[in-house]
Amino acid sequence: MSLGKNIRRMRRDKGWTQQQLADKAGMKLNHVSKLEQDGADPKLSTLYKLMQAFSCSPDSLLMDLNRVSTDAVLKQTLERATALPEEDKRAIITVVDGYCMAVGLRQQFAPENKRPFGLTLYTAPPTRVLDDQEVQERTERATAEEGEGRG
Repeated sequence: MSLGKNIRRMRRDKGWTQQQLADKAGMKLNHVSKLEQDGADPKLSTLYKLMQAFSCSPDSLLMDLNRVSTDAVLKQTLERATALPEEDKRAIITVVDGYCMAVGLRQQFAPENKRPFGLTLYTAPPTRVLDDQEVQERTERATAEEGEGRG
């Protein structure tokens, strides 16, 4: 993503017109328009004005999202989220937290993980089904053993 596209995206994120950005950055409207169209190479002082107007880092303004790592894009996306209202921030945190927990569970129960959470999972089907008498005997035996363990 080019500098111009970053400026346009950030301006739209704020809900600003080009004129509002020009006013906040102390620039002329036609200069903002040229920057968004990648029709001008900005001076360092212009970049500083844009960063101040957007309250953003240099990375957010200059990063080419098509040429950086996913981690860098995630960092920039989260930085953009800091400008959202508190309720929206909490919603994002809930979604990300839930997603991370789901990924952790998926990893725990992956086929190569033979003992998720220290438990042994049996994936083979039972070899036979117990009849009612066997179930009753096993239940009584387990209850008796449990009672002996407490005493």
